Amino acid sequence: MDLRRLISLLGIGSITELFPIIALTLIIYWLIRRKNHKRLFGADFAEVRRKIRLNEIIWLILLCWFVLTVCITLTPTNFWYQFWRMVTFRSFSFPAVEFHQWRYIPIWWTYFVTYSGHHLSRSMILPEIIDQAENIALFVPLGFALPIIKKADLAKTVLTAFIFTFVIEFVQPFIGRNGSIDDVICNTLGGAAGYLLYLLIKAVFPNFIKKCRLSAKDFQNNNINISE
Repeated sequence: MDLRRLISLLGIGSITELFPIIALTLIIYWLIRRKNHKRLFGADFAEVRRKIRLNEIIWLILLCWFVLTVCITLTPTNFWYQFWRMVTFRSFSFPAVEFHQWRYIPIWWTYFVTYSGHHLSRSMILPEIIDQAENIALFVPLGFALPIIKKADLAKTVLTAFIFTFVIEFVQPFIGRNGSIDDVICNTLGGAAGYLLYLLIKAVFPNFIKKCRLSAKDFQNNNINISE
């Protein structure tokens, strides 16, 4: 398979286009967070930061996921490609925003049934399966991080994933994209899969999850002694 074709199928192009935005956001967040902790803990700053390192990494992963998801799903198609072309003085045009309607495309497990009726070619099946797999994988970080930083149970995690993706899909027709019920289903499944991943890691590495949950608030509220 051609490398460009593979990059297009996996959606890697969008991630590379958003890398500067994500990197800048993470740097700003890290600097603000670091300054705030230094103000709160003073001489104990370095020790506290060392103990809450894993929790801070989870927060950074969640922030990275949020920025990536919002930038990919809540901007017009090819917006960032056109944006960087304009920044580099290669083009001054943005994609036109048109109003669209909600659509329903049969979710991935129906393609095998549909294909048996010769309504789909093989070339159409693979991109759609990859697209649905990407939609599931996209929300795995949310499902994994929420139980750690918010101690959310399965119901709250799945509900959060559902509400977040429903809002995205509801807004998309107003920014030149198509809202899809399939995306709501797959994203919600991704949140559930992330929670199951959290349960698996918690069962195998309970101390790791315990360390990930240790946050600055625990020290700020004197729930844990810094010297421990």
